[in-house]
Amino acid sequence: MNQIIEKILKQPVIIGSAIATLLVVGMQKIPVLQTMELRVYDQMMQMRAHAGPDPRLLIVAITEQDLQKWGWPLSGEVLDRLLGKLEAYQPTAIGLDILRDVPVQPGHEQLLQRLQQSEAIISICKHTNVRDPGNAAPAGVKAVRVGFSDLVEDTDGFIRRNLIAVNVQESDICQSIYSFGWRLALKYLALQGIPLQSNVNQELQLGDVIFTPLKSNSGGYENADTRGYQILLNYPAGGKIAEKVTVTQVLAGEITPDLVKDRIILIGSTAPSLKDIFNTPFNTGKADNSGRMAGVEIHGQIISQILRAVLNNHPLFWFLPGWVEVLWIGSWSLLGGYLASRLSHPFNLGLWSATFLLVLFVGNFVIFTRGGWFPVVAPALGLVVANVSVLAYSAHDSQQDKKQIIQLLQRQKELITELQKQQVTLTTTPETDYLFKPLSTQRLLGNRYQITDNLGRGGFSTTYLARDVQRPGNPLCVVKQMHPVRQDPEYLELVKRLFHTEADILEIMGKHPQIPQLLAFLSENNNFYLVQEYILGHTLKHELNSGICYLRSEVIKILKEVLEILVFVHSYQVIHQDIKPSNLMRRTTDAHIVLIDFGGVKQLQPQNHQQDSIIFASRGYAPPEQMIGAPRLNSDIYALGILAIQALTGVNPQEHQFLRDVKTDFITIPTLSPTGEQIWQYWWELADTTEDLTRILNKMVHHNYRQRYESAIELLEDINNIL
Repeated sequence: MNQIIEKILKQPVIIGSAIATLLVVGMQKIPVLQTMELRVYDQMMQMRAHAGPDPRLLIVAITEQDLQKWGWPLSGEVLDRLLGKLEAYQPTAIGLDILRDVPVQPGHEQLLQRLQQSEAIISICKHTNVRDPGNAAPAGVKAVRVGFSDLVEDTDGFIRRNLIAVNVQESDICQSIYSFGWRLALKYLALQGIPLQSNVNQELQLGDVIFTPLKSNSGGYENADTRGYQILLNYPAGGKIAEKVTVTQVLAGEITPDLVKDRIILIGSTAPSLKDIFNTPFNTGKADNSGRMAGVEIHGQIISQILRAVLNNHPLFWFLPGWVEVLWIGSWSLLGGYLASRLSHPFNLGLWSATFLLVLFVGNFVIFTRGGWFPVVAPALGLVVANVSVLAYSAHDSQQDKKQIIQLLQRQKELITELQKQQVTLTTTPETDYLFKPLSTQRLLGNRYQITDNLGRGGFSTTYLARDVQRPGNPLCVVKQMHPVRQDPEYLELVKRLFHTEADILEIMGKHPQIPQLLAFLSENNNFYLVQEYILGHTLKHELNSGICYLRSEVIKILKEVLEILVFVHSYQVIHQDIKPSNLMRRTTDAHIVLIDFGGVKQLQPQNHQQDSIIFASRGYAPPEQMIGAPRLNSDIYALGILAIQALTGVNPQEHQFLRDVKTDFITIPTLSPTGEQIWQYWWELADTTEDLTRILNKMVHHNYRQRYESAIELLEDINNIL
């Protein structure tokens, strides 16, 4: 159990993602994060396609011109005449969004009589709160024909919620439990045979539609005041919710009966001077305040939302449960951590992170159009924070690895020096070859790795294909057997220590996704074994057949992939020393290039011994300094440049070395200029190249390492600039 926990704690993706998730979930309590979520909500509300005006509604607007003609407040006589004309046209219901708790003469008594007797008219009152003493309903009007007109504002002053019902205190001046819009919608639906009911969860229900109440943490809200019975206002129309006529037009008889018959009529002010205008999601970010709505228009939106939900199957808003929301944020944090762990180049990480953030927004918008409101800012922040967390964790881990690598390289150097002092000729001979005993197939190595095939033999090692019988599915792996040329204890102890040092180096190098992972290292009978990840695929040696010329775009792609690996390897001051086609695998699963064959076993396979230096080099690919036992980081760049030239020209450097003069039937072509530059362009007619690419390749394969690119990062930037 402790080992499992320790292994988990060493995974930067898991640690970084967990930290990001916890941090973001905690940050959701900060008001600024809720404000950002609400701004995204507003933008999605603006972008969404809207159903347009509701033909079941008509707004009788009190305009500035009406105020000039009839004065304000409108007298009881004017309102009584207005209501009388409208009732004559047989509307389903009339909502009077005008307070009438205080008499306005003349005609107040006649107006009260109409309000008390008419079954079609719904009046309003306002509840008492800390900012408003409230307003009573018109005297004598039955409670079932009164609705409260209170609108719920978010902390930023925007109307996004629909307050359907409240608990009423005896001291409250307004005794209506249901809202103005809800009352009017109920009246309309009752005539359609759809009564109000309550389900087992005490939720309001109309027909098959359940109006699930909003919770304080629903969607992007955090600790919102959701007292009473609230739902999220799903603004069915972004602008004009209903046709409009003015008070003057109605009183002058300028409207036709069909505008009123069987509709819900809303009477209220749209005049800016009366200041009954509210912020809505549609005026977010607009300097001209367009998108603000009058109170009567918002009541129209509320009524329309209810009617469309019940009669037209328009969705009401729904939300993720709290624990699912944490998983939602966590999944995006995990994605951010994964991207940071896999993409080492800042540009690639930024590009992919931006792409997934776009996917997050577009995906949420699609869900939003179907009534779902998921947090957007929180998971986006989780992705970014996980990016940063994993990068920081990896940077710290990398720094520790670099220190360890430096120590390992120093130890390796000392061990190699010690071997040299023993004057060991590290070549196999008939006299020493008898020491090597190949592993038989079906041999079970370390009680775990079953040898299935012999892949090949080199000077000091043999490579086998094996199966890990202790893992589910018995996956394939590669076993490299190193067989020393001497068996005396002192020599074996040195080789064993060197072997362990190189295994430690491979353990660190295998953290890169395009370098095979070291799975195990063990020793049996004075033979040493490395077990590495099996890469299904083929080497570039199979692709770069002699005489086949690659397109420039294909060569650049190879250069970029290998350079991104070398950036990682060189960051640890490690030189691969053997970049060539046979050490670059094309992985079948994703077609990416994987760098293989470096580390302990490979570094114990020298091909020459010169001046007490062990030389690691492949003919045709190794630069001059490497051939004398003094490789540098940009020695790998030289080898990669030769490989690129091979791909462009189809000329195999091991068959026609660029460092030698090439004789034709007519002339001798020098392949090295007086300044030390390679003159490979004599094959230029075969190559799909450009002046920029040629310049880069010349600098990569310069004979003098001081004139070469100093780092893989510098070269990669130049390669990216020519695309």
